[in-house]
Amino acid sequence: MQISMNRKPKRVNKPDVVKNDLLNAAGRILVTNGIQAFTLELVAKEANVSKGGLLHHFPNKKALLDGLFMREMDLFKHEILTSIQNDPVEFGRAARAYIGLNQVGTHETPVIIRHLLAAMLIDPQLSQEWIQHYWSVIRSVGLFDGMTPALLLACMAADGLSLWDILEADILDQNTREDLHSLMAQLTQPPEKAR
Repeated sequence: MQISMNRKPKRVNKPDVVKNDLLNAAGRILVTNGIQAFTLELVAKEANVSKGGLLHHFPNKKALLDGLFMREMDLFKHEILTSIQNDPVEFGRAARAYIGLNQVGTHETPVIIRHLLAAMLIDPQLSQEWIQHYWSVIRSVGLFDGMTPALLLACMAADGLSLWDILEADILDQNTREDLHSLMAQLTQPPEKAR
């Protein structure tokens, strides 16, 4: 019996890896080309997957965008919960986590979120579904537990800055942005420390 040395190994079926590759490719295409030029063909090509392979995991463009949004919300939730867990001061820690005050790096809204929100603005169905999911995530991390007017104001200020990032309003210089984050940080401190 002769064994062929030219046999190729069987392809290992790793659907989670393929799905993650597709979501990564979708994110890159969305950020690079914008929502108007976002197509399943481009995503499949970028992920080096056939269009049929893409459709196996995500039957349409909405399902792919939903998958990308849900993954980003899972990451957002994980970052908030990690920040809450690592914050030794109980008062205001959910608000500080939401604002991103305990995270290393930039305070700007991630580019992928900007583009996903742009998709929401042009698709009312996405908007309605994603807003419900967003608030479900926010409630699940306890943001509104023990909310005070000062904590709410800090969160709303962070949302305003995020909106400016999404709209690419290049209005604030870095010093002003840092001053605003300092004010938000003060609003999240226990009342005796905030003064």
